[in-house]
Amino acid sequence: MAGLEELKKKLQPLLFDDPDRGGASTRVPLPEDTCDSYAISDGGTVNLLSRSLGEYNINELGFHKRSAGPDESDSDEKGYRCASHEMHIFGPIGNGASSVVERAIFIPVHRILALKKINIFEKEKRQQILNEMRTLCEACCYPGLVEFQGAFYMPDSGQISIALEYMDGGSLADVIRVKKSIPEPVLSHMLQKVLLGLRYLHEVRHLVHRDIKPANVLVNLKGEAKITDFGVSTGLDNTMAMCATFVGTVTYMSPERIRNENYSYAADIWSLGLTILECATGKFPYDVNEGPANLMLQILDDPSPTPPPDAYSPEFCSFINDCLQKDADARPMCEKLLSHPFIKRYAGTEVDLAAYVKSVVDPTERLKQIAEKI
Repeated sequence: MAGLEELKKKLQPLLFDDPDRGGASTRVPLPEDTCDSYAISDGGTVNLLSRSLGEYNINELGFHKRSAGPDESDSDEKGYRCASHEMHIFGPIGNGASSVVERAIFIPVHRILALKKINIFEKEKRQQILNEMRTLCEACCYPGLVEFQGAFYMPDSGQISIALEYMDGGSLADVIRVKKSIPEPVLSHMLQKVLLGLRYLHEVRHLVHRDIKPANVLVNLKGEAKITDFGVSTGLDNTMAMCATFVGTVTYMSPERIRNENYSYAADIWSLGLTILECATGKFPYDVNEGPANLMLQILDDPSPTPPPDAYSPEFCSFINDCLQKDADARPMCEKLLSHPFIKRYAGTEVDLAAYVKSVVDPTERLKQIAEKI
């Protein structure tokens, strides 16, 4: 009991409720290694200048990024026309780690998008804007990651809207609310894309997502699963670097993060393991009813959760066991998990992911709901 009280006292300044599951989250300002300065011109253009990421210019007409290399020949420029007056906004979807998300129609192409709105005047939010753009702008259309469509700034509200593809099937959290659990073959096929996206974040972008959970894995009516919400992701300068910040959703946090130790990509693997176990069983594997401090003690002191071996395949049990190793160094990385027996077991099995998602979300009813709001 004394240990619990001591942990509560130590962590109390960092805790607040997590709206996604009645657990707890913790946020601290992210490292100031990206958003070094910002300015807003008289014409209403936001200029975000960063030593590590280059220059971002965002106004009512769209978004432009310029990354400067050692010399002019190494510079890279990207532009996205995504103007505010070309958007018809018609209703909220939900809240992310750093924002409000709304549905909108991009009128020139009649495409439904998700607009993630973030306030530029809040210092921490500026960091999160760049985290999102850094990740998605460089990984446009990469499997397993939600697609970036552009961004624009509204001077009157002080908000930057990041335009993302609209994932019309909702999140894995929505799926398990309706279906109670997700069958192994469906999870195995969805995992292939998710692991590709996570491998890209880790091996190419050198990013730790830090908030993998069912609410942050979205699905569309094609049956594709994609990672979203990069507001608390952080970069590692090299593959041996470690993070030392304490952010993310406590519910899915790895033991080394709870101990406030240095951590790396393996922290995302732990979160992924808990996410997949929850999706398969329909139940979060720890008791969250006694508060975040007790939850953290469970994660640190109790044996790692395992699926019932009589209800799940040996391959699935092995996958979860590998992801939920208490020792971070013992957890396999994405490349190894992509060839795990659980992935291979169902690789030759035909699984209609689109039909499965449509059994959760009726496309006709969804379109009717959207039409009523336009």
